Parts: sequence; C-alpha cells; structure tokens
Amino acid sequence: MNNLKQIGLALNSYVATHQFYPGVITPTGYVAGHPGPFSAHEYSPLARMLGELDQIPLYNASNLASATVLSRAENQTVMTVSITFFLCPSDTQPPVAGYGRVNYRFNIGPTPWTSPGYGTPNAWSGPFTTHEFHSPADFADGLSNTIGVSERLQGGWVNGLFKPHGDYHLTNIGNGKVSDSADWALQQCAQIPTTSPADVQSGESWFVSGFHFTNYNHCQTPNGPVPDCAFEPFDDVNFKRIQEGVFTATSRHPGGVHTLFMDGSVHFVKNSVALAVWRALATRSGGEVVSAGAY
Repeated sequence: MNNLKQIGLALNSYVATHQFYPGVITPTGYVAGHPGPFSAHEYSPLARMLGELDQIPLYNASNLASATVLSRAENQTVMTVSITFFLCPSDTQPPVAGYGRVNYRFNIGPTPWTSPGYGTPNAWSGPFTTHEFHSPADFADGLSNTIGVSERLQGGWVNGLFKPHGDYHLTNIGNGKVSDSADWALQQCAQIPTTSPADVQSGESWFVSGFHFTNYNHCQTPNGPVPDCAFEPFDDVNFKRIQEGVFTATSRHPGGVHTLFMDGSVHFVKNSVALAVWRALATRSGGEVVSAGAY
C-alpha cells in the first residue's frame, strides 16, 4: 500500500506541473488529448515520473528524448536498476538476474487492446490509453471512481514451469482486432491448452510500457481463473511488443489486490468484486455509478 501511495503522490505532482498525467509519450502540446507520433511501446509512466519519485540521478541519467525506448543501449544502465518501491514485498524474487523488474501496472481499461484502433471504442476508455494522454478534466466519472494502477505478479523466470497469475501464454489468435469485447478476449484465453508456449519473464522492466512490462487490463476480476494470454507471438523476441491479450491484476495478498485510484487513494479490492464493477472502475468516462461498498 505504501508503494502505491508513493506512486499516487508522484502522479499528483506530475499533473500539477504538466497539467496532464504521464502517458506513454510526452506530448509537445496538449491538442485534444492526442499526442504524436503514436506508439505502443515507449517509456512507461514510472520512467516519466522518476523526478517526482525522488529518483533525480536516475532521471538525469535517462535518455527519454531517444526516438524509441527499444533502442535500449542508450538506457541500459538505468533500466537494470532495481527500485525497491516498484516491487511488492509479498511477491517472490525470480531466481535469475535481469532488468529492473516491476509489480505495479498502469490500467488501460476493460479491453484486450493496448494499441487501440478507431474500431475499438473500449480501448480508448482507460486512464492510461496508449495513444492518448489525459488531464483531470477528462475523468467525467471522477478521479475517485477510476483505478489507475494495480499490481501484478512477476513472471517465474523458469522455462517449462508456468507460474499462475505471473506468466502468460503465447498464441496465434492474431492482432486483427476481431473484437473489442473483454468477454471475447477471456473466451480466447480460456481455450488455450495448458501446454501451449508461455512467456515466463513478465514484469521484466519498470522502464518500458506495454503488457509485458507495466500495463494491465480489466478483462477479468483480480486473480481471475482464466490464465492470461497474448494474442500473438513476439514479433521480435528482444522487443516483446505484446499489443493484445488478457493481462490481469494479480497478487499474493489473500483475497485480492491493492489498487491506486486516480485521486491518490489506495484501496484493497477483493477477488470477489463483481465483474461489471471492476470494469466500470477501469474507465474514465463510462458514466457508471459505483459506490465504495461495491468493492
């Protein structure tokens, strides 16, 4: 909870300075909420907020002006730093070394698509939509009714041994945006054989955006029964540009997950929360009415 509170304070500090929340891309000007160019895998909000998180030396050592985060050589030293409050104390550390890992994820909404198109309205509804950035005025549902950040277990980092709620299966469903439905997405993952290939390195870096790194969605309730899955294999094993799939909020806390709402408050949401409520809390301006007692 304390880790999420620190992230919440940093979000509020960032928006007070910039008038918008840290998105995947830092815009040069606030024009109808759309920056350019579009990108699905760039610097994460955590990387953008290093200064607000009292990580000034790391922020100064970062090259956030690079054309793409996937030019890792320019930021490799920063990326390999482990930051204590980006890691949940209840999650076990993987047995191998790697990039600075992360447990805290930014919500893209009740959608399987982290790189939305114009035919996928649900994919534009979350607080940290890839192709948009938002100011507090964009949250018609209210900041206190919108979850911005939750937690997810790191991958197990052991090939051939699937870690439930941490690893995810790789599939060949495709990325044609066949449906924008979270229910459809869950159905696809539920049909994947347990013996199908899996990625075991989830949460690999706090520095990068995307499902493999610092994003999650509200397709199913916390610690839900359907194994997470990506809708395509890696287009490049080094980049892990996973743009579609089910990536659930998970934890080792008995009964639920901790969540950071956009007003900076932290709440524990039970696994038993109604799916409709969980999805309603994932949208900025869905018009849903959700009482605190519902979660």
